[in-house]
Amino acid sequence: MKSILKLFSEHSTFIQPDALKYISSKEDPNEFASFLIKSLKEYPFILTVENIKYIEESAKIKEIPKLDDNLLDKKEVQNKILSEIYNSNVLIEEVSNNDEYDDPDTEDQLESDIKDIEKKVPQTLEITAVKGWKPLSKEYESEIEILEDVTGNSTCRGTTQDFVKLFRDRYNVLRKILRSQRREMINTIPINRIKKSLSDVQLVGIVKSVKTTINGHRLIEIEDETGTATLMALKNHNEVSQLANEVIVDEIIGVVGKISKNGDLIIVQNIVFPDIKLQHDKNRAEVPVCVAFLSDIHMGSNMFMEDEWNAFLKWINGSLGNSRQKDVASKIKYLILPGDLADGIGIYPNQEKELSISNIYEQYDALAKQLELIPDHISVVLQPGNHDAVRPAEPQPTFGKEIRDIFSGREFIFVGNPCYLSLHGVEILSYHGQSLLDFSTNIQYLNYNEPTEVMKVMLKKRHLAPAYGGYTPLAPEHSDYMIIDKVPDIFVTGHVHIANIDNYRGVTLINASSWQAQTSYQKMLNFIPDSAKLPIVNLKTGNATTMDFN
Repeated sequence: MKSILKLFSEHSTFIQPDALKYISSKEDPNEFASFLIKSLKEYPFILTVENIKYIEESAKIKEIPKLDDNLLDKKEVQNKILSEIYNSNVLIEEVSNNDEYDDPDTEDQLESDIKDIEKKVPQTLEITAVKGWKPLSKEYESEIEILEDVTGNSTCRGTTQDFVKLFRDRYNVLRKILRSQRREMINTIPINRIKKSLSDVQLVGIVKSVKTTINGHRLIEIEDETGTATLMALKNHNEVSQLANEVIVDEIIGVVGKISKNGDLIIVQNIVFPDIKLQHDKNRAEVPVCVAFLSDIHMGSNMFMEDEWNAFLKWINGSLGNSRQKDVASKIKYLILPGDLADGIGIYPNQEKELSISNIYEQYDALAKQLELIPDHISVVLQPGNHDAVRPAEPQPTFGKEIRDIFSGREFIFVGNPCYLSLHGVEILSYHGQSLLDFSTNIQYLNYNEPTEVMKVMLKKRHLAPAYGGYTPLAPEHSDYMIIDKVPDIFVTGHVHIANIDNYRGVTLINASSWQAQTSYQKMLNFIPDSAKLPIVNLKTGNATTMDFN
């Protein structure tokens, strides 16, 4: 084991304990470690199990299993395939007895569909000035302020101490929110002060593990800096049982409970999440301008929706739409692009068969040429996602200089993922949204096909991605940038290619669609994207609407 650690340390790579355990489980761990070193094109600062499984997939060591809908329900089917696509071991235990499914006819048809796709590079549309077009938003200066962003502030090296600082910061920030904003948590005590003589206790802790007993009760182990405590949520206490089913590993929760007779358990009376207040007082701009959200463009993909994209460009330049639609276009002052601007290279198995542009720099160059057609009076904010050329671990700093320099045709604003920003005083939390999959996997009633429902849970937990070791790789920054410490006026995500607008306690929730048609993997998931739609929010009124370019 020491030789394996030394091998990776020579390349400045830290190995997660689970990844080391996975390597050690191989027949010849040292040979397998050497294979990984040779296969890595770039050496990550943290090697995860997901990285390793992706390398195995690329080497065609294993194949993605085909699942029978008659044996697993739709959500289980989707989760199984997603766990393979994202190279995650999250769901292995749940479906380990169902791993021998094959449908040669379906596989052959899928391969045939891929081969038949014409590799077409998007052409630059010719935009002509529209006589009499005087956009209202041109009369106002841009007012953009970046409130919180990891870009330029990253401090982690992947050491154990970095992880300690990350979780300590998470605990301290959310504990403060619980104690100051939830009256149920006013009298919390440290875990090491629990005594049998106490009848009721209030605790705040980070969730260490969650299990279900044979009898259906929920066992939750929490810890703080002083010790650990085991909680039991009884299944016949419906409200508590429901709350317990929403608890996931690594989040911060408050607990009101009674100490059992022998003192080894806390019987849960209530579980308290940080949450936001019942009605958020939303900020409003003083000027009548709008922000639009243009997520998941996936430039470079064969499924890029060029016709719909061109319709969008014509509309935003005033040459398409009826009078009402043109009036909306005239008020657009900001475009926010929440991730997956390019389709990337090697993001999922066999992706190269679905690319029209197979060079990452050329993908961004093609996108830059398209964005130059956006009117100059509109400020464009670019944010990375999991397909983009930035580090995969979140929070993601913005694009490197070599990518930013490609976008030289006009002024662009580059931000990290996630990012808090203010437009004319209206505060927006923009997050690409990879953890939508983690939440929908770990909480039974959630589904990533309904992203705004997942976003409500994020606000409830005041955290974008609490679970470490899932679909979402997390970097151990000394401050937890994934905490929702400020309550935004608008909360936007992308990633799942759904157009959704909703509201939670006064916060406008948006999942910002996509500009990519159904991919082969989405077919496997039986997932139909809701593409080519543009969510728009009026910053003065707070009203949200959607322009459909299908």
